[in-house]
Amino acid sequence: MADFIEIVVNGEDMPFFFKQSSHTVQTPKPAGSSCLLNLMRVTAALIVVLFAAHAHADGDPILVGQSAVLTGPFTPNSLAFISGQTLFFDKFNAAGGLNGRRIKVVTYDDAYLGDKAAANAEQLIKQDHVVCLFGTMGTAIGAAMTKVAMANHSFIFGGLTGAEVLRDTKLPVYHIRASYADEARRTMTHLRIIGQTRVAVVSSDDAYGKGIEEVTLRALTDGGNPAVISLRFDPKQDNLRDVAERVTKSNAQAVYVIAAGLPAINVIRALSVLPSHPPIYTNSVGSSFLLYKELGDKSRGIILSQVMPPFWQTRLRITKEYQQALQGAGQQNQASYMGLEGYITAKVFTEMLRRVSGSITTESLRHAIENSGPVDVGDFSISFSPSKKSGSDFVDITFLSDGGKFVQ
Repeated sequence: MADFIEIVVNGEDMPFFFKQSSHTVQTPKPAGSSCLLNLMRVTAALIVVLFAAHAHADGDPILVGQSAVLTGPFTPNSLAFISGQTLFFDKFNAAGGLNGRRIKVVTYDDAYLGDKAAANAEQLIKQDHVVCLFGTMGTAIGAAMTKVAMANHSFIFGGLTGAEVLRDTKLPVYHIRASYADEARRTMTHLRIIGQTRVAVVSSDDAYGKGIEEVTLRALTDGGNPAVISLRFDPKQDNLRDVAERVTKSNAQAVYVIAAGLPAINVIRALSVLPSHPPIYTNSVGSSFLLYKELGDKSRGIILSQVMPPFWQTRLRITKEYQQALQGAGQQNQASYMGLEGYITAKVFTEMLRRVSGSITTESLRHAIENSGPVDVGDFSISFSPSKKSGSDFVDITFLSDGGKFVQ
């Protein structure tokens, strides 16, 4: 018999049926709904964020709570992360889970709205009784859910943000990825090493841009080469030619763009259409898919820092394992940095569950995370302690080549 799966999107219950034998999903066509909603239903179904029970995993499931961006901005990043976590958890559950207990992720849509994310966190902790929250997307979402987690003595594992505001060790958030500050410092060091000492900094005039701008300017000054120009722009403005022209007139050898989503695309587009411009750098928030979709061949040569190992290479055991898992699931064309991050986050999480002594509770899991030492997932190590909630400071430098593909 098929297992019933329920995902909540746009405030509507969405029933799907998951066949254990073939792992296919059937979605009833809702009467009178738009093509876009139908597509979103199918997309959400294909991710399958609640996993089917396996015959040999007969213990009570370990419930994990997730508020995700299934609709609205940043949906591609969120879905890519979920595909990676699902890939690992499916494999883990198929192998018998943890002593016969499968991991079951309960996911609600927050549409990238803080109020909805907070409400989701309340429901997940108080009604669904999850052991913890998992894989939250973005700074505003993470901040909203952190307040709920603190009030209910819970925590977030694998927050998808590099913002310093959520890096305070007193906050109950365990990060797998390096911070935005780590990315900025690594990029400025890279520029200094290759002799590009005249650097322009362009930031969105919002909390995201200002926070990273401060760290970037400090890193340049500490390295002996202050920014030749530092500009802020209105993220709601789409015509940024004047900003781009001021950058080129500064004779900068490189420009570091600090913005997320469409605002980043707008300023990079303004630079790329000029007859000449300095090399464009940005951080891991930049989506290669979105950059190539919006800029086409003009995205070639954009340099991005990354907080995960190169997903397309096999020199590391974890990236080789990830590629093999994708191939085994028939998803070999879906590899991505966000997918790898979801996969690694899920793998570290299950290892922490293994290290729990006695019953698995929120507190016993927290103790295992903070006190059981480093986790080597395959030539890539993550470690936490009571005074260290950022598990990694790994930062790599990549650039976009033809077709939006990454190259080191």
